[in-house]
Amino acid sequence: MIPKFLREMNPQETARILDAVAADFIPADVNLLPQIAARYKRKSLMQTLRARPIIAILVALLALLAITGAAYAIGKLTGFIPGFGFTSDAGTVYVLETPVEAVENGITLRVDKAVSDGSRFWVQVRIEGLTPEALNSPNPDSRWDGLSAYIILPNSARLQWQRGGFSTLDDAPDQAEATFIFDALPPETIELTLRLEGLPAEPNTIEIPLRLRPAQTGEVLPLQTENLPLQSDMHNGLALVLDNIASASDHTILQVSLRFKRPNTFVAGQWFVTLTDADGRAYPLKDITPQTTDSGDTRIFRTSALRGGEQLTLTLTTFPQGEILPIAVDFSAEAGGFIFDPGSNPQVGQTWALDQIVTVGGYNLHIVGARLTAPSELLFEFAPTDDVTGVMLYSTLARGAAGGVPVDGNFTAGMTFAKLPVQPFDVSVTRVYTTAHGPWQIQWRASAPDPQTANFPTSTPAPTLTPHITPTFAVSDPLLSEVQALTQKFDASLRQGPAWAHVVSENISENLQAGQQYPPPYYQSDEWYEVDAQGWVTRSLTTHRDADGQILQQGATVGAQAINFTFGDVGGGDIAPWQFSLDFITRDLADALQLGHAVTREETTCEDGSPCLLITMWETFAQPVQNPGETQAFSGGGRRMWINLQSGQQVKYQSFWKLENGTERVDFTQRFLLVQKVSTPPQDVLDILTSVVVP
Repeated sequence: MIPKFLREMNPQETARILDAVAADFIPADVNLLPQIAARYKRKSLMQTLRARPIIAILVALLALLAITGAAYAIGKLTGFIPGFGFTSDAGTVYVLETPVEAVENGITLRVDKAVSDGSRFWVQVRIEGLTPEALNSPNPDSRWDGLSAYIILPNSARLQWQRGGFSTLDDAPDQAEATFIFDALPPETIELTLRLEGLPAEPNTIEIPLRLRPAQTGEVLPLQTENLPLQSDMHNGLALVLDNIASASDHTILQVSLRFKRPNTFVAGQWFVTLTDADGRAYPLKDITPQTTDSGDTRIFRTSALRGGEQLTLTLTTFPQGEILPIAVDFSAEAGGFIFDPGSNPQVGQTWALDQIVTVGGYNLHIVGARLTAPSELLFEFAPTDDVTGVMLYSTLARGAAGGVPVDGNFTAGMTFAKLPVQPFDVSVTRVYTTAHGPWQIQWRASAPDPQTANFPTSTPAPTLTPHITPTFAVSDPLLSEVQALTQKFDASLRQGPAWAHVVSENISENLQAGQQYPPPYYQSDEWYEVDAQGWVTRSLTTHRDADGQILQQGATVGAQAINFTFGDVGGGDIAPWQFSLDFITRDLADALQLGHAVTREETTCEDGSPCLLITMWETFAQPVQNPGETQAFSGGGRRMWINLQSGQQVKYQSFWKLENGTERVDFTQRFLLVQKVSTPPQDVLDILTSVVVP
């Protein structure tokens, strides 16, 4: 029920991240508004060494030119290439001479894009003719476990891919895209062969010859080198760096990175940057970081065109801590540690009182105790010191380790064993989680783009977006028809524009996981929607406030542009036109009916005394599910909605778990406190919406 260009995290996601990073964590998923998220969901079967989304951006190639001395000189360009990123300055940049394809047994491999510079070779492959079985069942990820890519050079030498990814496309169900990154090719390599092995179809191996040529003016967006790089002040050993800027007439590319004073340091979660001008106007930043970027500390963004002269501020932020960034320092090469003696007969539930200081890389870690939580699971408890919020432990006798959760102001770190030792053993601290405190800001005045970049090719033009209208469902059921009629009745009263719809709801999360930071136990969502004469939403603003009225996060849509002001990003990118609707249950109900889940209908009374229709739907799991950190297993899960029978308004939503003992546990409740139609919103709402710099 939360607008998805705002951040959210459920308890299960919290537990997953806590298990990975010890204490501080950041929500990861960014989607669009609930009404439109499904259309833009991309089925991803990433087979990658570094988890980073594949960016499908086409490079517009100029007509084929002969490789002359002049062309070679032009090829010595450094700058930005869509889909590839910023090139190195280590020599000539080469691009694919012409698209090529190979067809074998109904499988087509097509290469439209390839780039080679002094640091790496990148190629993107479209695979066509794959069967649904190869793409979608029974376990899509495992179908690609054996996929390997090689480059065969003219001297028969082979280069194996170093990183890459694979994804299927919703708009082309029989196709997939694969991206591969290799080490740098030998200088002046023109001819080579791409070989794919382990395809999930016959033939399993396909080769396709490639020919490269030097890049030409118009294919590499030149860098703005004036006063770059720029660096913020360093706080707690961390600085924000603006590495590169490349500007075209209709967009600007920014490369930013984090610089750490201490080696082997990285961010323990997500980090974001916001871009504003001197008047507080927000520039939406679309993350286009390609897979050629091999560091999580570097990101590339595309934003609106800078005309020159703007006084800009780039700010590093995180969520929900703002200027407090969770970081981790790896001490695998210099791990400090301690000796732990479990005794000769340790028992589940047994505790050990410890009072020991371990020094690792200058951090003083205070171990206060240990507890055997399961026959093979040992949990150590630490008191926070020196801004330390978590640690990762290691032992040659252990088979796994995980970060823990806060406990009464302390934090924990766990270890698992095939069998718990019954004699003293060494425990090493291999990673320390801590926090850095900002602010980190870079201020500069934008330079005007080079007139020669006016015709630089943009990314592939966005397809015409199909408007989102009232859905039709495959299932036919009287209850579904009744619910649709009620919700359409209510929506129709608010779609008669031009007008503004104002919606206020309260959101209550129960049974939060230990250490969960977002969503909080309670927040209010204040939403404004501008609706035109046909009922289409033209602008919207959503604000989350805590119980004290303080803003937690804020996001807006202006036409097809979405932006989260708290993070500066544009969420899922361009959004399709959509008609205003407060229908949050009809699609779920249709799915539940089609899948044969349990559904009940009950006439009851709304909280304001009005007659209400209560719809409850739930699924019973084949096997109970024990989520991390939970004391009871869940036998099922479900949702319910209260609908006012007089107005048709959906007034209350709830999600719950079914427990093994037959009871249920409510996890989330949303109540709509206000829904009204007005001619104009407050001026501060208009001021925020007009502050978005749209392309």
